Amino acid sequence: MMIEINLLPGAKKGPRSKGAAGLAASLSAMGGGIRDPWLLGAAASVVIAVASVGILFTAQNARAEEITERLDRAVRDSTRYDKVLSARRKLTAERDSVYRQLQIIRTIDDNRYNWAHILDEVSRALPAYTWLTSLEQTTNIPLPPGADTVSTTTAPVAAGAAAKRAARDEAKADTISVHQPLGFKLVGQTVDIQALTMFMRQLESSPFIQKVALSKSEIVIVDNKDVTQFELTAEYEVPAPGVIQTTPLVVPVR
Repeated sequence: MMIEINLLPGAKKGPRSKGAAGLAASLSAMGGGIRDPWLLGAAASVVIAVASVGILFTAQNARAEEITERLDRAVRDSTRYDKVLSARRKLTAERDSVYRQLQIIRTIDDNRYNWAHILDEVSRALPAYTWLTSLEQTTNIPLPPGADTVSTTTAPVAAGAAAKRAARDEAKADTISVHQPLGFKLVGQTVDIQALTMFMRQLESSPFIQKVALSKSEIVIVDNKDVTQFELTAEYEVPAPGVIQTTPLVVPVR
C-alpha cells in the first residue's frame, strides 16, 4: 500500500490506490447488500461441506494406499510361506513313509518267532501221560503289514460316504499294530486229571502264554480205556524285555 502526501498547496490529489481498504469496502458493501441470514448460513454450510469432503477424500486416498501396500505385502508373504509349507508337507510325507516302513519291518521281526515260542512252551509244560491231538489258531490270521484291509468283494458305497471315510482315514494317524492278538486252542487227552491241572498251571506260568482256560472236558474211550479229553484256550503274551536275549549273527568273510 502506498500513501501519497501533497506538499504543494493547490496541487491536485492523484488517484488513490485500491488495496486492502478497497477490498474491505467491497466486502462490506456485498455483506450489507445481503440481508437474509439463512442465505449466509447456507453459504457457510456449503463452504464447510466442501472443506470436509476435501479432507475426507485426502484421508481416504491415504488409507487406500496404505491398504494396497499391506495387501501386496501379504500376497508376497503368502507366496513365500506357501512354498515353505509345501516343502514341509513333502518332508512330513517322506518321514511318515520311512516310519511306516520301519514299523512294518519291526512287525515282521517281532512276530516271526511267536509260534516257535508257543510250541516250545507247550512242549515244556506237557506232563507225563498227557498228549495233544490238535493245536490251532483261533484268532483271525493277520494280513501282511501294509496290506489293504478292504475286501475286493465289498459292494461299492455311495460317493458321499466314500469321501467321508477317505477324509476320516486320512485324518487318523497312520499306525501299525506291532503285536497283534494271537489266540490258540489246545485239544488233548490225559489219563490223569491231576496232570491236566499241572499242564494248565505250567502253561500259565510261561512268559509267552496267558489267559489259559479250560473250555471243555469229557471222558472218552481210547483203546478200551477211559481217558479225559480236554480243550484249552490261551493267548500269546508279549514277554518282558529281559526274557528274550538276542545276539548278533557274525558271518566270517574270507
